[in-house]
Amino acid sequence: MQKNNCDKMLIKAIFLFILTYTSIFAQSEFQQFISHLYNLGTVEEKNAAIDSFMTYAGTVGIPFIEEDKANFIYNGSATSISIAGDFNGWDPSETKMTNIDGTSFFFKTMTFELNARLDYKFVLNNSDWILDPENPNHISGGFGPNSELAMPEYIQPWEINYNPSIPHGTQVRTIFSSLIMARDYSVIIYLPPGYDSLSASAYPTVYFQDGGDYIALGSALNVIDNLIDSSKIEKVIAVFVSPTNRNEEYAGAKRHQFAEFFATELVPHIDSIYNTIQLPSGRLVMGDSFGGNISGLISYKYPEIFGNCGLHSAAFWPNDNEVYNLIVTGEKKEINFAATWGIYEGLS
Repeated sequence: MQKNNCDKMLIKAIFLFILTYTSIFAQSEFQQFISHLYNLGTVEEKNAAIDSFMTYAGTVGIPFIEEDKANFIYNGSATSISIAGDFNGWDPSETKMTNIDGTSFFFKTMTFELNARLDYKFVLNNSDWILDPENPNHISGGFGPNSELAMPEYIQPWEINYNPSIPHGTQVRTIFSSLIMARDYSVIIYLPPGYDSLSASAYPTVYFQDGGDYIALGSALNVIDNLIDSSKIEKVIAVFVSPTNRNEEYAGAKRHQFAEFFATELVPHIDSIYNTIQLPSGRLVMGDSFGGNISGLISYKYPEIFGNCGLHSAAFWPNDNEVYNLIVTGEKKEINFAATWGIYEGLS
């Protein structure tokens, strides 16, 4: 470990020695490097400086982060490079990278909150979406893996990690056939540690849209186990439901039928098998993006079933903001809504 740190210090010292310091002492290290590149006369000199910087940056980490600045870097063959990510609504036209003339080096400096964590991809030549080849940190998303940018003060959530030393719930996997939808749905039921089907104290129930994704991408089973073990929540039964045609069922032509299936077929089925609290106050329905949209619709249409609704980065724009308008300006109903959105997200 000590030798490794010494190697990094030596590489940094050599790199800094290469830079020509004139009147740029107030600049950041990366700005100094860019200014140095622009001051070099030949392509050979620029490429030599780039090679030195890439060697140094590889020991520090890319994107090259300095306080609240993230310096995105691409060194390779391309006519244009853009960045698409959480910070620009995944619109690559919003964030073009700058090329140093005569070289294959592209860069873009952006400012973020010190505790930000963001997903992104590079878009080569306006068509080829790729992971950042210099960034080994990847994160799974609903549309495949993305490169991950974690700013210096970002803290990884402890509750998503599997803890082998605590009690764990059990899973029951089943297929539910809906008459209303004329479709089969994959359902995973989580039963908490020590679940007692005969207990006089029934269990509250949490229903998740995009159930498979909440488990695979959101580590929901670990989260529930950890929160129960740390007494942050009481023991719950969790029902993870995967859609068959997500857009149609969550935001499109089948949304009202899906809400009816969920409230009048699925919930009574779960209540008939498991020891659940059969009151609206004992049920929560929640989802992410379009899953938040349908969760809002389900709870609003069936408040006698769901007295609680979780809106996780809910996308409310479908059908002229139908669900948002119901919640905000419609008839007031006995529903507890809990909502969260990231800084770089909006209601749509």
